[in-house]
Amino acid sequence: MEPPAHVTILVCHNHYQIRAGEDQVFAAEVALLRAHGQRVVTYTRDNAEITAMPFWRRLWSFCAAFYNPRTVRELRALVAREKPDVAQVHNVFPLISPALYWTLRRAGVPLVQTMHNFRFVCINGLLFRDGTICHDCLTGSRWAGVRRQCYRASRLCSLWYALILWWHQRRGTFTRTIDRYIALNSFTKNILVDAGFDAARIIVKPNAATVTPDAAAAPPPAAPYALFIGRLSQEKGVMTLLAAAVRVPELPLQIMGDGPLAAQARAFVAQAGATHIEFKGYCTQAHIAAALAQALVLVFPSECYENCPMTVINALTLGTPVVAARTGGVPDFVPEGRAGWLFPPGDVAALAARMAWVAAHADDVRTLRPHAQAWAATYFTPQQNYERLLQVYAAARPGARATRAARSTPQQ
Repeated sequence: MEPPAHVTILVCHNHYQIRAGEDQVFAAEVALLRAHGQRVVTYTRDNAEITAMPFWRRLWSFCAAFYNPRTVRELRALVAREKPDVAQVHNVFPLISPALYWTLRRAGVPLVQTMHNFRFVCINGLLFRDGTICHDCLTGSRWAGVRRQCYRASRLCSLWYALILWWHQRRGTFTRTIDRYIALNSFTKNILVDAGFDAARIIVKPNAATVTPDAAAAPPPAAPYALFIGRLSQEKGVMTLLAAAVRVPELPLQIMGDGPLAAQARAFVAQAGATHIEFKGYCTQAHIAAALAQALVLVFPSECYENCPMTVINALTLGTPVVAARTGGVPDFVPEGRAGWLFPPGDVAALAARMAWVAAHADDVRTLRPHAQAWAATYFTPQQNYERLLQVYAAARPGARATRAARSTPQQ
């Protein structure tokens, strides 16, 4: 069943203090829907609010993260006023809280959840700890994450978040209130199914690129360079990248981003005397797009499960091949030899060998550009994303009518 030509869509998102890919996708999809004439209503909170709160308000927010009464009041009023046909949710933690799901369910609003990470089943949302992949929350006990301080390196914060997950998993919040889930790749769908989610309600739909091929029209720089864009942190593999890059001085490397390992990364490069590695720090989206379009390759060394990294699909949209770690959903997006090359995550020698090959075969790498761009055009255009979103909404709406009668609402 196709949705009406125009519907009212409620899109909900709890922004992060440091803007991340989820925030970018939220803004891009809202703009996309509106550009096609859809009526979009947003409900948002911003974690930047927390820094301005007095102590007692912060303490209350700590408790309200379980079930925020403000969310209930505001959403009830919004639904009564705007009468949305369907709702799409990106993130609810911590200020909106999972109260959103039961509030929309009771109001009869069909609900779609985009699964940007593994936050419904893992304390830190990454299935990653101590430098390696971890499935303890899936196959063992989530309380192991409390002992290991998986959330913000704090046992107290880990206990807080583990209790939120435990309470809502017992209530069935994440499985009984949501009509359709958007998994950004097939790997994530399989993880969710293994965790107990209904495969029939999971639809695979990648994000759309947020750059246009026109940005690739600028002439390439005289000296080719590799580019890293992202958070300077352990799970993003930045130290693996640097360890490989110091072995390949013939390939200049630009690092765009900041993070907890910034000082360590800079010290490592200085000690190695690797003058071909340059740290750019935080950059605007326009600056990133220009650098990405002109780079010889994007290097994406992430060591955690990645869902649908925007830097990767934007690079391919601009025709820039990608050298990426074979992790999570990345193989879905970087077909070997067609859009780039894959290497085992954390393998310094393999990454260094590939970077050396890229440096020695720059002309061959450039011949891959139109193929990478053609590949991206088959999966990541805004128009394709818009059509897929409508299909997910259409699936959620009759699905909601068919399944709501079978769901019971737990008592408060």
